[in-house]
Amino acid sequence: MPSTLFIVAVTIGLSVFAGVAYIYTLCGLAAWMALGHLITLDDDMPGEWSNPEGDKKLWRGSLVGLAVKFLVFVLLVVIVLSFPSLAKFGA
Repeated sequence: MPSTLFIVAVTIGLSVFAGVAYIYTLCGLAAWMALGHLITLDDDMPGEWSNPEGDKKLWRGSLVGLAVKFLVFVLLVVIVLSFPSLAKFGA
């Protein structure tokens, strides 16, 4: 829930104060989350910092989470490219 509030607050804040369209902010945040997960992915590997017990379930869950984040980012980019008129909302 707090992350959802953060996303909403940043999206509205950038729209109001910087004139950035909602869809562009959402694309940027989705890319940020996916890239951040990718950068720290090695911590979830079995035997590493976040997974010292070597739990394969945690590792697979992290990979699935990364895949979902990248799919959301790609979906948002496809939506932006398919419907360029979305750029007028929120700016």
